[in-house]
Amino acid sequence: MNQTDKALPNHTCPLCGGPNACAPAESGQLDTPCWCREVTFNADLLAKVPEQLKNKACICATCAGKSPV
Repeated sequence: MNQTDKALPNHTCPLCGGPNACAPAESGQLDTPCWCREVTFNADLLAKVPEQLKNKACICATCAGKSPV
């Protein structure tokens, strides 16, 4: 397994700081199914993620306006 196949252990939302319920972060594997793969995040929301956390921490369902499955 190469380094990019491992999920980062970031368990907090980069927007609110609350738990993000990121299943890949919990398991350490990017191929773990997660609620966020079933939704589309709008560009305005993604633009609010701090640069240092882009592609490194998942937005939570509350900030995304969705209910986790």
